[in-house]
Amino acid sequence: MKTDGRLARCPLKGAIGDALFAVLCGCGHNIRKILAHLRAWLALIIAAILAALTAQDRQDQASIPG
Repeated sequence: MKTDGRLARCPLKGAIGDALFAVLCGCGHNIRKILAHLRAWLALIIAAILAALTAQDRQDQASIPG
């Protein structure tokens, strides 16, 4: 958690700074998790769109007489 969450050294002073730093690190961790889920969701949407376009192209080419 320390290396992934960038918790190496607290630059803020005092007990309030330590508490604030811990909360901010937790927020950053959650934002990174949310972004990872959004990236995966976007990849699925792009894959579905490309599959639909490929299927449409194949259908269009099959209907062309020749």
